[in-house]
Parts: sequence; C-alpha cells; structure tokens
Amino acid sequence: MASSSQLIGLAKSLPAPLQRFFARYPPTAILPENASKTRFQEDRPNPFRFYKHPVTGKWHDPVYSQRRQAELVQMAREHGVEELLPETRKGTEYRLAHRVEHGLRVKGTGVGQKVKGHIHERHMIAKASSKLTRLQNGSKEKSHVGYAQSYQALEEGTPTHYQVLNLTPTLLDTQHDSTLLIKRAYHRALLCNHPDKVSTSDSSSFFTVDQITTALNVLSSPSSRAIYDAALRVSRPAGAAGLDGSFQTGVENVDLDDLPFDEAEKCWYRPCRCGNEHSYEFREADLEDVGDEGELIVGCLDCSLWLRVHFAVMDDDLDETQSSNSSSKEKS
Repeated sequence: MASSSQLIGLAKSLPAPLQRFFARYPPTAILPENASKTRFQEDRPNPFRFYKHPVTGKWHDPVYSQRRQAELVQMAREHGVEELLPETRKGTEYRLAHRVEHGLRVKGTGVGQKVKGHIHERHMIAKASSKLTRLQNGSKEKSHVGYAQSYQALEEGTPTHYQVLNLTPTLLDTQHDSTLLIKRAYHRALLCNHPDKVSTSDSSSFFTVDQITTALNVLSSPSSRAIYDAALRVSRPAGAAGLDGSFQTGVENVDLDDLPFDEAEKCWYRPCRCGNEHSYEFREADLEDVGDEGELIVGCLDCSLWLRVHFAVMDDDLDETQSSNSSSKEKS
C-alpha cells in the first residue's frame, strides 16, 4: 500500500474536480479500516447511483448527472486513477462487460445472439448475383439485336452517317484529330437541313435532326465508328457509300495567302463552284484551334465540297528578332 506522502502527492497532481470529488468521497481502497465516513458518504454511499430514501421510499436522482460522471471518468482515466472511483455506468469496466453481453448497437452481435435480418437482407447477395448475370446476358443479346437492326437498316437503302455529314472515311483518316472536323460537319449539316432552307421539291435529300445527331455520336467515337464501318462493309460489300468510292467528297488544297480577306467581316473567304461567293468562310479563331496541325478544313455551306487551307504559324520571338534586325540595318 502506498504511503500517505505518496497519496498526498498524487492528490495534488489531480485536476480540481477530481480533488473535490475524492475529498467528499474518499476511496475505501486507500483508507484505513477504522476511518470514519464523511457526511457526503453517509448521505449517499454511491453518488453515481439512484437512491431510495429509507423513510419516504421515494427514489432520488444521483448526485452527479450522467454527463458529469462521464467527465470524471475521463479525467480519472487520463491520470490512471479510474479504479478509485465508485461503480458507474460510464466506467470502462462496465461498458466492456455490457458490450460483451449485449453486443454492439446492432441487433444480433451479443453473446449467444445470431444476426437474422429481414428476408430481403438474407436474399440480397443471391439477388445481386442473379441480376448481374441477367444484365451481362441481356447486354450481349441487345448488342446482337442492334447489329442486326443496323444491317437491316443499311440494306434498305437508308443514307449512311457519312452521307448525312458529307464526309468520307478517307477524309477522317487523314486528320490527326477528326473531332473538330466532325463538329464542323455537324453544324454545317444542321444549317443545310434547316426546314426553312429546304424546299418541298427537294425534301427527299432532307436529313432530320435525329439522323444528324446519330451520325455525330457514331462518328465521334472511334469504337462506334469502327463497329459501324464493319457493319457497313458487311451490309453493302459491293457498293458501300463512303467506303468504296461511290460517294466522294471533293477536297481542294489552297494556301492561306491566296485567299482574300474581308475587312468588314474579319474573315477569309473563297467562292465555290456551286455559285456561292462566300461559301467557304473562316476566322482567325478557327486557325488558332488547329495551329499545331498547320491546316484547316472548311466545308462549303451549300454543297458537299471541302477546302483544305494550309498555313504556317510564325513565332512571336522570331518576328521580333527579324524586325529588330531590319531596323538595325536601316539605321546603319
């Protein structure tokens, strides 16, 4: 047993709330056998429990609330004197014993208990695996049906996606990144097939918005385009439009310096053989988008012809060096 000097030193090192508590309710483990009880201990042997009055028979609340009990237990645990506190529901020993007996706050985790769960919980894993199998089989069947429908649609003579956007596989294959070209063809197809611009006599060559959007989605994705090209070759082996040359889009190569520049519209333009004087139009922002490639493909607004514009991007530092050299020569 520790000496009185050690106990006094331990008591002085404790926080003030613990010092007051042990002064009112000194632990019996460190007191001598004949030590007298304090008046607080005479009124309440355990201040952490409910108390039944011996005369009136009424139950009284504990002296310390549950929150204050938890605070005292936490401070005592930090200073290593938790075993000196009276028995409480907030103590570590009680909480561990309660967890072993009753388990966690989940039904069926205690001693001798078994998790039963609802019927949908017991069959959840089996249903999930069955659903995954059905989805996998269904996706395969759906893909086969989609290929069959695409073959049937192509056999019936419907226009191909290349015809809808006035493109060819060769033209797309020559591009480093065909996404920008496909988007330009998409916007041009929307303008050319607008209901206000298509006459009733020429309604046979009119493409709907759904056809144009579908063509954009298929040709923009490399995997979808490869599948579509394979289906196109199988369905039309002798004359696949856009694949064997029966449908060709003309492409003319020009240099940027040879094109006139419209100062009012701030754009370069070129007439087309279809009769439109400003059928090919592009601006400086369009050149900046393809500055790394050094060429821009512009489509005619009225026909299926294309114009490949070649240009070179000059470095700003090089321009400044050349201008400084020329100015120095003039001064000399």
